[in-house]
Amino acid sequence: MSFMQDISTPTQTEPLAALSPSPTAIHVMLRALEEVGVTHLFGVPGGPLVPLFEALAQRKQIQPVLAKHEEGAAFMAEGYARVQRGLGVCCATSGPGATNALTGITSANSDSIPVLLLSGQVATGDFGKGGLQDSSSGNRTIDLVEVYRTATKLSLMLQTPQQTQHLIRRMIRTALTGRTGAVHLNMPADVVKQPAPDDGLPTTKFFTQVAPVGDPMAIHEIANVLNAAKKPAVLVGHGINLAGAWSPLQQVAESLRIPVATTLKGKSAFPERHPLSLGVFGFGGHPLAEEYLYDQDVDVLLLVGTSLGEFQTNGWDHLLAPPHRRTIIQIDLDPQAIGNIYPVDYSVVGDANAILQELAADLARSRQKVVRMPSNALRQMSAATPRYYQAEQLQGNSPLLKPQAVVTKMNEVLPEETLLFVDNGNCLSWAGQFYEARQPGTVFFATNTASMGYAIAASIGGKIADPERPVVALLGDGAFGMHGLEVHTAAEYNVPVTWVVLNNGGHGMVQNGEKLLKGTSYLTTFQEPLQVGAIARNLGVHACVVSTLADFEASLRQSLQLNAQGLPSLIEVSVDLNQIPRSLQRRVDTLFNKD
Repeated sequence: MSFMQDISTPTQTEPLAALSPSPTAIHVMLRALEEVGVTHLFGVPGGPLVPLFEALAQRKQIQPVLAKHEEGAAFMAEGYARVQRGLGVCCATSGPGATNALTGITSANSDSIPVLLLSGQVATGDFGKGGLQDSSSGNRTIDLVEVYRTATKLSLMLQTPQQTQHLIRRMIRTALTGRTGAVHLNMPADVVKQPAPDDGLPTTKFFTQVAPVGDPMAIHEIANVLNAAKKPAVLVGHGINLAGAWSPLQQVAESLRIPVATTLKGKSAFPERHPLSLGVFGFGGHPLAEEYLYDQDVDVLLLVGTSLGEFQTNGWDHLLAPPHRRTIIQIDLDPQAIGNIYPVDYSVVGDANAILQELAADLARSRQKVVRMPSNALRQMSAATPRYYQAEQLQGNSPLLKPQAVVTKMNEVLPEETLLFVDNGNCLSWAGQFYEARQPGTVFFATNTASMGYAIAASIGGKIADPERPVVALLGDGAFGMHGLEVHTAAEYNVPVTWVVLNNGGHGMVQNGEKLLKGTSYLTTFQEPLQVGAIARNLGVHACVVSTLADFEASLRQSLQLNAQGLPSLIEVSVDLNQIPRSLQRRVDTLFNKD
């Protein structure tokens, strides 16, 4: 039976009483995770984790996935959580195992993705004695709980078995409610093996299932402002995807005929083939989105679910929200986000899905008729700044393959339901501007921490969470150098992902940036380019190397066929290092405060 078949036909849990007359702490924890729908746990084993893996084997409910590196395991859990829209779980042993996972957990938390890290710990009786990989803080060793306190919403150690049920419920509640995020539980090897009380109550009774809906009067006031606007615009972010607020967002936009731009991380919050789509604004943005949102005639700007960070605002550009010239409305789950960057005139705190549903209903009840025609203005701008691209046109007669042409070709080949994971580097810009997200919630970036190698592993977790849809990762050779061995994980478990690796011989984003800034480049390219395809083949993955647009199209179609047969595939695409994304110059200017 293949790994993907295992996903769709999980083995039933043995009754807890059959496993032990008095369940141990680790069994109590696993039962709670099973009850909230966790089906897979990603990690790398170690001595203090033996009780965990033993219990997983006994229960036969949550399937462990052996990653090559703990950071990769954390990224897999993050991709799983994004696609499943639930809790992702990973594990790491004490000491270096847990510190290896830190970047992945930091990334998940900064992007508000609910991931639980279970870290092993030496037995409590050995704390401070110089035991192997002791990370309890004694005897000049690291304190894992403290390390993860600033990287997560909650970081605690299980100190006694009597705490187990309360702590695991607290972890789940913290990860899944409010502004979601990552949590960490450190587990001493002796404590998790001891009997623990279990009241038998469902875990779902210990956290709220209701999202905050926002102030109805404030929503009504916003509806009136939008109705009265002459030329409004909408900028939405990652919060729309987190809340699943795609349908009410589209209803609001269509009822008022308001053009919609997304942030890079919010890409796919609004279908990009929609006539009201402006594409991405900010880093990796489309020129049309900038032209429209910067238009001085825009009198109302609705901001939903965006932190308005550097990438989202073109380096906090004051032209996005000019004082006294534009009414700013902000909707966000986090009250600390309201007014954090730009002054606001109207605001609502709460879940984007609930608020936009009520806003759409309020607009539908309104007797006021909208007389504006912003879609006409959008059509006029689109005539001068085309919204969409054609791959062969972009490629032209250039002898070297252009990455923007490659990404544009992906629009023609990939089914619209494809889940695309995008790595960090120049891929951000190529995907942001040139890839078309045709279905909501189908494109995933991890741009707050912006760790390279993210998409390689996260796509594996995403495919496990949704085995029915095609899953593709877009990354560079620099990112592949960091976590490329995780393709072996996909090969081992028959997880059919396609990786598209844009190979330009090194760290292209840094090389391009240094040249823009200094006119030269330093330590950015490899002396010997990575043979990505050869590496993947040696790891058990079907791989090919292409250097023309026609070959790439043929290889991508073949890869989708292989995926349909349950086989992972990798396409190494040789691209031109000197193709510089339009967003990069602005990024360089922001970093060095240049005018």
